[in-house]
Amino acid sequence: MATPTKQQKRAKRAASKAKQNRMVRSGQAVKASAGDSASVEQVYNKAMESGSYDALFKKMKEAQEGGLVPMISVFLVDPLLGLVLKGHKEEHATDYIVLVFNAYRKWLDGADEEATMAWLESDEFQAAYVAASELVAKQQQQQKQFG
Repeated sequence: MATPTKQQKRAKRAASKAKQNRMVRSGQAVKASAGDSASVEQVYNKAMESGSYDALFKKMKEAQEGGLVPMISVFLVDPLLGLVLKGHKEEHATDYIVLVFNAYRKWLDGADEEATMAWLESDEFQAAYVAASELVAKQQQQQKQFG
């Protein structure tokens, strides 16, 4: 698992890229390498169509009652995220993370992409993401040691 600083940079990069993509949608093509990016979107779309996120979103909602850190921690240990992180470049994995959080917020409270991006870019979310990353990394390290 990446360091908290690196994960925070990924989240900020994803947020700025998503914002850039929204601005470009006015008719221009988004320039991205088709290989990994399409694959990440395919993973996301296939999982969405098959209902793979239903259980994840329910777990995230239950965890969110305890705050953002528990909710993000549930997401960070999701097996699909693990596959994406292992099989794709960092920037494309970040795109996947943004796609899933957008879908989660739409599922949870009907938030649109702009509201979700503001939430993802907020200091509160960024701090919670770093804290959740540290927590998950610590738990995974303990599992390796004792497991």
